[in-house]
Amino acid sequence: MMSVGRTALYFDDYVLSIQYFNQVINAKPYLAEPYFYRAVAKLSLEDYRGAEQDCNNALSRNPFVVNCYQVRGLARVYQAKYDDAISDFRAGLRLEPDNVSLRHNLILCLARSDRKDEAIKAADTLLASSPKYAPAMAMRSDLLWEQGDSTGALEWVNKALDVNKYDADMLHHRGVMLARLERYEEAEQDMDRAIYLDPTSSGAYITRAMVRYFRDNLNGALSDYDMSIMIDPASVTGHYNRGNLRAQIGDDNRAIEDFDMVIDAEPDNLLAIFYRGMLRENTGDYRGAEQDMTRVLEEYPQFIQGYQIRSEVREKLGDLRGAEQDAMVVLREQNRRFNNAMGYADDDKEDDGKTRDKSDKNVRNYRKIIVDEDLENSTGFSSQYRGKVQNRNVDVQYLEPYRLTFFRDHTQTVSKVHVSRVVDELSASGCFMQEIVLENHDVQLEQRQIDRLFADIGLRTQNLSDNPGNADCLLLARAIDFALLQDFTNAEQDLDNAVSVNPDNWAVWFCRSQVRARSIQIRRAEQDMDLQQVNSLIRENISDPGYQFVIRDLTRAIELEPSFAFAYYNRGTFYAMTNDLHAAIVDLDKAIELDETLAEAWYNRGLVLVLLDRMDEAFSDLSRAGELGIYSAYNIIKRFSKGD
Repeated sequence: MMSVGRTALYFDDYVLSIQYFNQVINAKPYLAEPYFYRAVAKLSLEDYRGAEQDCNNALSRNPFVVNCYQVRGLARVYQAKYDDAISDFRAGLRLEPDNVSLRHNLILCLARSDRKDEAIKAADTLLASSPKYAPAMAMRSDLLWEQGDSTGALEWVNKALDVNKYDADMLHHRGVMLARLERYEEAEQDMDRAIYLDPTSSGAYITRAMVRYFRDNLNGALSDYDMSIMIDPASVTGHYNRGNLRAQIGDDNRAIEDFDMVIDAEPDNLLAIFYRGMLRENTGDYRGAEQDMTRVLEEYPQFIQGYQIRSEVREKLGDLRGAEQDAMVVLREQNRRFNNAMGYADDDKEDDGKTRDKSDKNVRNYRKIIVDEDLENSTGFSSQYRGKVQNRNVDVQYLEPYRLTFFRDHTQTVSKVHVSRVVDELSASGCFMQEIVLENHDVQLEQRQIDRLFADIGLRTQNLSDNPGNADCLLLARAIDFALLQDFTNAEQDLDNAVSVNPDNWAVWFCRSQVRARSIQIRRAEQDMDLQQVNSLIRENISDPGYQFVIRDLTRAIELEPSFAFAYYNRGTFYAMTNDLHAAIVDLDKAIELDETLAEAWYNRGLVLVLLDRMDEAFSDLSRAGELGIYSAYNIIKRFSKGD
């Protein structure tokens, strides 16, 4: 149960992993380990109080688990218990003084607690032991910035970029600083590079739009807002600012559409409501304009400009009495101000400046562009705490093989539904609980999906005893259920039995290859858990005899179904992982021949060609992968284009 629970946790199936850890705790409540791993799952599900309590239980059973202090510290951070979190990170460091993540989080907590001098000392300590750790340089830069030392702040962010000049976040970070210093041309250059390296960052486009706005490049700013909203359609900042710019150039109808989106997301956003009311008047929607102005004046009864506009709107609607009442309010307020001062003071005038903070709710500043958090607060970069215990981060790695599953991953920015004749025929056999699909992303299961899989396992087990003549199909269906529940031992056993029953079923061989590969992946992850992160750009896969069995299964699947492009893609990927690069090229060539839209095949072949030093062909393949939706391919092109 512990093993399967950790496997589920590794593949981000948090709800499922908690179920397994619950069973371990019920059986052996004196163990610290299941409490710790359940805390990790709860932390990922944002159940911070539950994670903290589980860590308390784990530490009461074993006070020497360093990662437990890390997880409890993180849980406390997200509850704003910074002093308690600092105590946890320091307790972990007493046990493991060279733990980078603990010291990273300690620095951030000290900064959040307004203990800047201590945070700088902690950053210096981290840099003394890890002189190439760029995030510490960025944090030190932020701390100096907050103390008013802009020169020192830029010096340290430059040092971080010397360590990794292709770090899009760091370029974005420096661009923000340069913009705050009104060095807009340099800021835009940094943002250009950051977007080139990470074209899927909505925030980077918003920041560059800000910079372009400061440089009076409205068309460029509008273009960036368009891209930002395409990536993140729910961006309130993007819609408000784009609506503002559209209004400035007279595109009132489309500006209203943007403000509609803002108001749908934030019904109490009075600045957007007021702005939309003005635009509705311009476009002849007087009833809508009156409603918007009334809504604003309910909250700001002293806002004279609102009364002026509503008076004009009511006059156009034929409500002369209402228009006169609003006009009298304006007249009385103007007289009051004149009598209380040496002259008329226009209290409705906007503050100086072209921008406002997102938290600024002064309706008089409605024309100002919202400054995104990253631009307003240059410490935004370093607000990410480190601490995912099961760290699988690798700079460049092959994309995952495809698997047979019942569930699609709907979280991907670009998601393509792959169609295969043989998979459709398999689904139509009536042996499975629902349609079989191809997916190469891990899908975090919901509780109802988990319950359905367990129920289906019970049903297949009953069917196997009642109808042994259809055993290979039933065993395959149950194996897929087990695999989705991360129980690879039972899944592989069912597939071994299915092969014995019917060795001519291509799907059984294909499915067994994926189950064996996942088992190897887990085994390697457990071996690497405590190792230092590899510095090479492409992490070398040590030859594992287990992958040879995976490749053999795929070879048999290809012999039985030679038109199945995904089997060639998978086998080519495993050849690449075992450093048989020429065999990988042959298989990936075949996969692309059978399906030219298989973006992952183009991407993985591009990486193989990089290793073979066939750079022109590699860039061509990676470019094609980017066209098909794998935008990280552009990052790889940039990083290898100068032989870095």
